[in-house]
Amino acid sequence: MLPVVGLRPAVAPFVAVLARRHRLDAEDLEQSVWLLVCERAAAGRLPGDVRSWLRSLALRECRRLTRTAERERLAAGRAACPAPAPSAEEEVLAERGRRALWAAVAALPGRCPGLLAALADAPGLTYGDLAGLLGIPRGSIGPTRSRCLSCLRTVLHGLRT
Repeated sequence: MLPVVGLRPAVAPFVAVLARRHRLDAEDLEQSVWLLVCERAAAGRLPGDVRSWLRSLALRECRRLTRTAERERLAAGRAACPAPAPSAEEEVLAERGRRALWAAVAALPGRCPGLLAALADAPGLTYGDLAGLLGIPRGSIGPTRSRCLSCLRTVLHGLRT
């Protein structure tokens, strides 16, 4: 039996006060503290003054859990905030960009327009699905895709300059 187990009645009220003060679940904090105690005891590294060590351990764990809870609260708040709606100007510019992109795709040679359109329309298609859909050998889809994207980059770069 661990030598610190008998100290639980003396430490539990302190942990409960810490948890209440920091708006944490007292049972979670206590469980976390005792887990750390068991890990330290299993490693044979308990200090001489176990009572004050337990109190400082509880305080450190409380601070750690408070920081974690705050990060989670902030992340949840960011996730709950919807992205601002684009302005009319942004929508017009985005539509112009889409049109320029698809005009550049349509101007590409060979199978490139069909392949890039299929990849954009159904990104979940496997190469086997694309091969059946486009009548292209499965092994040539990757290299063809690479050449098409390289060609598209060249065309789009020419539009910017």
